[in-house]
Amino acid sequence: MDQEHQQGHMFQFVQQVNQRSGFGQLLGMRVEEAEPGRGRVRLKVDERLMHPQGLVHGGVIFSLADTAMAMALLASYPPGTRTGTIEAKINYLRAVRGGQLLAEAAIIHQGRTTAVLEATVYHLGEDENEQRAVARALSTFYIFPPEESKPSR
Repeated sequence: MDQEHQQGHMFQFVQQVNQRSGFGQLLGMRVEEAEPGRGRVRLKVDERLMHPQGLVHGGVIFSLADTAMAMALLASYPPGTRTGTIEAKINYLRAVRGGQLLAEAAIIHQGRTTAVLEATVYHLGEDENEQRAVARALSTFYIFPPEESKPSR
């Protein structure tokens, strides 16, 4: 299987993982890129995602960053690999009142059982080339060992 075909297959896998996530669907997240070490996820802001002060809830912004990081990590392993966030930090840089958000993530360290990733969340202007950073996140993920076949009794 050539590399382009493998990447297409992996992108399909991570999209399926994201579609199974009821939370991701609730927020309206859309995976745009998932390749080994890199992930991009987008969402359109609407009133459901605001807190009472009329700004996008910080949890929405964090969830978008976390999902982009998970997509970058999942694309680096065989389908079926499980991961989980074990530590996370986010810095909010500016408030968001509407429009679209785009999270771009990358692996910055990958070990045998853990990986460290970072993500930047951008607010997209009407001209999508205009991006303003609204948050930066750093997370450590655990990579679960592959499930071995259990002998039947």
